[in-house]
Amino acid sequence: MHVPDGLISDPIQLGVYAVVYIILMAIILNKYRKNHTEKNIPIIALFAAAILIVQLVEIPLPVPACVHVSLITVMALYDLESSTLVYTFVTIAQAFMGEGGISTMGINLLNLAIFAPIIAYYSYQFIQRYDKNLALFVSGFITITLLGVIVSIEYAIAGTYPITFGLTVITPIEMIIGVIEGVVTIVVMNALLKVKPELAPALTQ
Repeated sequence: MHVPDGLISDPIQLGVYAVVYIILMAIILNKYRKNHTEKNIPIIALFAAAILIVQLVEIPLPVPACVHVSLITVMALYDLESSTLVYTFVTIAQAFMGEGGISTMGINLLNLAIFAPIIAYYSYQFIQRYDKNLALFVSGFITITLLGVIVSIEYAIAGTYPITFGLTVITPIEMIIGVIEGVVTIVVMNALLKVKPELAPALTQ
């Protein structure tokens, strides 16, 4: 869920989000360099291109946001650190394609490239011991739903919308999108397991 230009205009708030993203991303990049090699770059590029194309298909909503299937869980379960890089590239590209925003890039990067993959990854890990398909669905669902809650809080802090609007309008709609995300996550992950199991390592463990 992107925050478009104009809805959060406080430069201090936007600056704080950008700084937090930069600090967290620096920590992740340092860890990434220790655990990966140049051989991982083609996979990152492949995922980035595929996710960017998938996210071109938007679902119209009666709220100030752009919503689409994100495949966040699919990417996060391939590799959590790589997913932050992929969604950084995707989010920046989308901003210059008119989706999301330039002024709000920091907050979108923090939400989509940091918070979302972490939520997706650990949601799956917590539930997969019981049932992997259930874990895939819940991971996709809860990630999108919590993004709605996070953005609602950010709007409330900025004074854009009261928190009641976010929690009663934005978040319920995100829950519906979360159901779609959860179903798509199950389908895509099981398809990868059959065709390219190395891209779905979480299901082979």
